[in-house]
Amino acid sequence: MSNERNAGRKPTITDEQLNEIKERYENGESLSSLAMEFGVTRQALHKRLQAKAEQPVQIDWIVEGERVSTLQVDFKKRGIVLANYAMEISKLPFGFNNNPNWQQFASLLEEKYLKDRGVDEPGTFLLTDGKKGFSVDEVVNIPADYDGKIPVFQFQKKDLILTRTDTDGFQMKALSADRKLFIKSQAVISGVEMRDWAIEIIAADIANQLGIPCVRQHPCKFAFGNRKWDGVYSNNFEIDGYTFLSFESLIATKHLSTKDDSFIRLSSIEKLKWCASQLAEIGNLSYEQTEKYMVDLAVIDCLVGNVDRHTRNFGLFFNSNKGEYSIPLIFDNGMGLFEHDYYRDIYKTFDEAMNNVYVAPYGEDPFDFLAELNDVFHIKQLYGLVENISYLDILNTPFAREYERRMQQLWQRLD
Repeated sequence: MSNERNAGRKPTITDEQLNEIKERYENGESLSSLAMEFGVTRQALHKRLQAKAEQPVQIDWIVEGERVSTLQVDFKKRGIVLANYAMEISKLPFGFNNNPNWQQFASLLEEKYLKDRGVDEPGTFLLTDGKKGFSVDEVVNIPADYDGKIPVFQFQKKDLILTRTDTDGFQMKALSADRKLFIKSQAVISGVEMRDWAIEIIAADIANQLGIPCVRQHPCKFAFGNRKWDGVYSNNFEIDGYTFLSFESLIATKHLSTKDDSFIRLSSIEKLKWCASQLAEIGNLSYEQTEKYMVDLAVIDCLVGNVDRHTRNFGLFFNSNKGEYSIPLIFDNGMGLFEHDYYRDIYKTFDEAMNNVYVAPYGEDPFDFLAELNDVFHIKQLYGLVENISYLDILNTPFAREYERRMQQLWQRLD
């Protein structure tokens, strides 16, 4: 029978005291000595500690300092009650899933475990509500031989978004099962496996050095069939209601094209400003915002020698939740540092190889164009007086190294 009046003998140990006892017991003090100190029997104290251990644990899911979800986790019964407070699906621990099962919770803990050991899983981390928490090792069995290897994503044919490229080749792209991650393999063109994945990571790192908003890329393996390819994965911005609209599709609504003679006759800076003005008008954004975006694109493309900045991989974000346009993150930087040309091995000198490197859609040599951008926009002042640009040491081809060296020298000479 329940005690509705809360009558009867009260516990002789408060919750605060029990927390102290639990901590001291875990640090090596005997249960008998603690029971004697607090004036209870060893059996009663053991029962209280056991009951406390079986209570549900609250876990707060924190993203960018904001609590976006709370999980009440019953480890004894293996039950989970989830409450979400944020609209952005990518921030939530289980994405679209509002009723996770125990295995899905264990997988979430495994991701946290791996993150703590050096795997750069995106997004979120765990905090308890201030009470002494639990060990992930007690819940998840991690292979003993785990050594921090990059993640492997396994896909079947039904998972693939795209396999063909505009050239004679293919590049596989897919979403993770929870739709939070966008994964793409290295491009394979005429049988040559490109190292565009490395350029993606290098470009994202340079953007981070300069404070340029960019899709952060992380290395992975893309498994399909009986093979694995190098690849990259990043957050899937579409999960939060963002749709990328290409510049080509945006200006088509005004019956304009970068193939028109009126555009082609413009100088490089005039082309950049024309693109910025179109984005500002169509997106109802300030010209200063869109011009900075176009300059960001051009600077990153110069620094990595990207020749693939076509009118379908820059544009605007449209947020369907808010019904408004915004400046997108920069992405698709992989065809740089001579990974755009699968005939590169026939080049005998760096200067000969540079004959095929230009910045689109301007058709400019990247070294000349960066100097021209600096004359107009004062690049170093624009990016917080960053004096030196560093390149991640993951691409070791001779021409790429020479390009990096010369671009670093040019950057240092900018005033």
